[in-house]
Amino acid sequence: MFIFYWLFQHEEKWLAVFKQDNTFIYAEDKESLEKALSSAQILVSYGNYQSSDKFLAKILSDGKSDYLQQYLSIDLSQEIKNRTIEEIGYYLNLDIKAKTPKEFCEKRIAICERIFEEREEYLETKFEIVEEFKLPARAITYTRARLAAELLKAKKMPKRPNILFFKYDKYLPKNELPQQLVDFYHDMSEKYKCDQEEKYKNDKLKMTIANLTHTFGVGGVHAAKEKYHEKGLFLLIDINQFFPTIIKNNDLLAVGVQDKQMFEHLYQKKVETNKLTYKILINAINGAMNTQFSNLYDPQKYYSVTVNGQLIITHLIKLLEGFYEDLIQTNTDGIVIKIKHEMAQIIQEILDLWCEHFHQKAKVKVIEEIWQKDVNNYIFKMQDGSYVRKGIFAEQNYLSANTPVVYEGMFECLVHGVKPQKYVVDAFKNGNLSKFQYVGKLQGDFECIEHQVGDTYRKLNNTIHGVATTNKAFGGVYQVKNDMHSKLPGSPEHFMRMDQAKKSDIDVKWYVKQIEKNMF
Repeated sequence: MFIFYWLFQHEEKWLAVFKQDNTFIYAEDKESLEKALSSAQILVSYGNYQSSDKFLAKILSDGKSDYLQQYLSIDLSQEIKNRTIEEIGYYLNLDIKAKTPKEFCEKRIAICERIFEEREEYLETKFEIVEEFKLPARAITYTRARLAAELLKAKKMPKRPNILFFKYDKYLPKNELPQQLVDFYHDMSEKYKCDQEEKYKNDKLKMTIANLTHTFGVGGVHAAKEKYHEKGLFLLIDINQFFPTIIKNNDLLAVGVQDKQMFEHLYQKKVETNKLTYKILINAINGAMNTQFSNLYDPQKYYSVTVNGQLIITHLIKLLEGFYEDLIQTNTDGIVIKIKHEMAQIIQEILDLWCEHFHQKAKVKVIEEIWQKDVNNYIFKMQDGSYVRKGIFAEQNYLSANTPVVYEGMFECLVHGVKPQKYVVDAFKNGNLSKFQYVGKLQGDFECIEHQVGDTYRKLNNTIHGVATTNKAFGGVYQVKNDMHSKLPGSPEHFMRMDQAKKSDIDVKWYVKQIEKNMF
């Protein structure tokens, strides 16, 4: 059913390599390409919607079209943020070096196969959506947001001069909120009404609630105790389907939506089944309302939802104030509080009444210990012994396995009290080079990456792979623009390519320092 492929181009020459089951097929002209595709159903590659699919289409149509009409394809890079195929290959510890174009393509196909395995659940849900709602087969190429827009029969509407005119939740008692916060959003709307300047959406309000500094803005609210570590009884209160419920309660769907009943259907199906398919569709809707190219684009509705979300969360904080010991964190759809055991029942009763009033549902989990660097980076040890890890403390995967010894080390050192130097030295003795790999890539509008070696600069590939080294003959790696060199963010002072490095070349102290920077 699936045929993986990769396209290699050099000047006027090109090579397309296809893999079906365990067989490779090679094409270098139109005739061999047509033969290779004769049994194709769905093509799979990475980044192909932007380039490779269009190139094949032009070959097949003698340059008349860049639309691959006869074949369906899957782009494995879809909805993956800013990752190169080489970067993922390094994270997966695959050998991606190649001496010939054929080998180059075959090794990229091997990476694609692994990404396909990693994204199996994502792809399955898209196929399920297409099948269940009888969408055209080509809809498998759509993003989740576009699938949601198709189901809601959304039509692109012109942008209206109303984006900061907030429609407030009908259950929201403004008189029970801090007046400073209510005034902040009222004044934002009033300023916008006068001159229609969108710049006001960037305004921020910092205020103290429950002894914690909160930052409010139309994008959301956040607050957290920084460099915080404590054992005790904590409650993680999450509001289930928070934004979708605000949309449902207040008719805050994008104005271009033609089938509002479909939203109700999806919402109810999610509630009844908790099936991932419905969760994906429902959650995609609000984000799409702030995506300019989506048929669901309606920033006034989007900001109304996000502003209501933070006001409702603030109401919960104020309502529970006096019943908890400490507010530890406020986030988009919930809070973390420290409590005394004897207050647990009354807090649950108040929460139930609050949910009933706002027509929301909350889920409460018990935390035993917290390590929190800031609002985005934290570890929760749950009552059942499992860990919730976010930000720099998150478990690494095929999209993030950069300097594993550092990120694994931060967790072990914080949670289990291992000394950074001991952890890195043990990894050095027992592990392999991949634990120490640094992966970097060209960013923004820089032209290339260069490596300082002695007094010269040598051009490297746009995705680099190496280690921090004690060999002072090797300097740093730099991004170049207009002959100006800028150090690649996060890169070591002395970098050695992975294909040159041995364990004895590793600068253990550099990795220890990276862990220590995040200790508290």
